[in-house]
Amino acid sequence: MIPYIAKWFTGGGPFMWAILAVLAFAAAVVIERVIFYYIICRGRGTKIVAGVARCLNGGEAERALELASGAAPVTVLIRTAVERFNAGMDVTEIQEGIEEAAIKELPRYSNRLNYLVLFANIATLLGLLGTITGLQLAFSSLGSVEASKKATMLATGISELMVCTAFGLMVAIPSMVAYTMLNNKQLRLTRDLDESVVKLMNFLRKKEVKGLKPEATGAQDAP
Repeated sequence: MIPYIAKWFTGGGPFMWAILAVLAFAAAVVIERVIFYYIICRGRGTKIVAGVARCLNGGEAERALELASGAAPVTVLIRTAVERFNAGMDVTEIQEGIEEAAIKELPRYSNRLNYLVLFANIATLLGLLGTITGLQLAFSSLGSVEASKKATMLATGISELMVCTAFGLMVAIPSMVAYTMLNNKQLRLTRDLDESVVKLMNFLRKKEVKGLKPEATGAQDAP
């Protein structure tokens, strides 16, 4: 199996190595995004906000901060809001803190994701380029070959050089599929963040209207 793959790969010409490099970069991006989306950002922000609200209603400020611990953008924004609320800041100041943190955190959802589209296009174009340059070499070499061998040589050359186009598509198609799936996940995470921040701010705004301090315990407000 391995000798066959090696023969198939070398038959595609020098551009096969360039496409292989594109495949390596695309795989690295996919792995990094999967880890970020499905491991680092695995918790739902709306559930975290519900837990934070219960803790703040019960006067458990430290417990609320513990629930908002984590490296995901949504938890960073929630933690920023809770820290400012515990410091006695009003809703306007809390909102300003969230907006400042969002400038840094929101782009993390889409970092490097657009590279997959770029890699898919590059792989396709490299495959076509390898085929075109290979055909040029094949046709140019026909002049030094006997007439009886020209058809066989041309057919063999075209068959081998089409491998480059096929390999380019084999890299481009999974890259586009991965981009679509990861982009949909990114959109869901962004919507969850927006919903979580709105619910948390509405909850804190109600507490401010009622004049409750971070250490108050009587209210049962929830987002």
